[in-house]
Amino acid sequence: MRQSAWRVLVVILALGGGAGCQIHGAAEPFGKTFYLGGASNVDVLVSGVPSGLRQAGYRGDVQTFIWTISFNPLIDQLLTINARARAGLLARQIERYHQRYPDNEINVIALSAGTGVAVWAVEKLHGDTRVNNLILLGSSLSHDYDVRQALGRIDGKIYVYHSPHDSVLEAVRIVGTIDGKRGVDSAGQVGLKVPPGAEQDIVNTAWTRRFLQYGWAGGHSDCTNERFVRHVLGPLIVGPGDRTLEGQPRRAAGQAVAAAY
Repeated sequence: MRQSAWRVLVVILALGGGAGCQIHGAAEPFGKTFYLGGASNVDVLVSGVPSGLRQAGYRGDVQTFIWTISFNPLIDQLLTINARARAGLLARQIERYHQRYPDNEINVIALSAGTGVAVWAVEKLHGDTRVNNLILLGSSLSHDYDVRQALGRIDGKIYVYHSPHDSVLEAVRIVGTIDGKRGVDSAGQVGLKVPPGAEQDIVNTAWTRRFLQYGWAGGHSDCTNERFVRHVLGPLIVGPGDRTLEGQPRRAAGQAVAAAY
């Protein structure tokens, strides 16, 4: 293995988000958010999700869950059997956290192929374990994937941020979505198909030029930058007791930001 690859591996292990283990952080009593990067997980090294959430006022623990087995994005994108197996491991981690803190909110944020793992993990939850919100960014899941089973385990909403300018997902149309379809639009391009009766449960937000002020230029992964997470994603999951400078509940403020686009 090349020296640069070893460096990446060391950093990933240092993050404490490996699929086979769960690190209990000091912030866990205040809530939990799992973050899943895309194929090859290289983006987790530069993701602004943890710091952006803290700047938004989130007091809970943010854990990066490593689900990939390769430094080659194509391998992770196409090896669906591994993605589904890792989804099962994530589901068990979510359940263990719920057992420790049954009254706390659990959120999941995922990028690209990691969105498939996130959705499947929510589908695999057992007992009374539920998540609050599921946020999908640049999703390489097919746009018509049936999320009704996942919705049955979600108390809040599925938020989908999508862009027609995502060149990576144009390639996914050829090589295949994380759920194994070719020649179809990804949810990260056109949004997620809303099942009948779920109109209030899925929020599709398309990229517009106004998102440039938060650093999202419509690309595949720039929506994980610190500024976008702080101002757009963070308000969707921070505790209801937190307030903005205007005195408005942060959750309502986040929904207002999304509605403005």
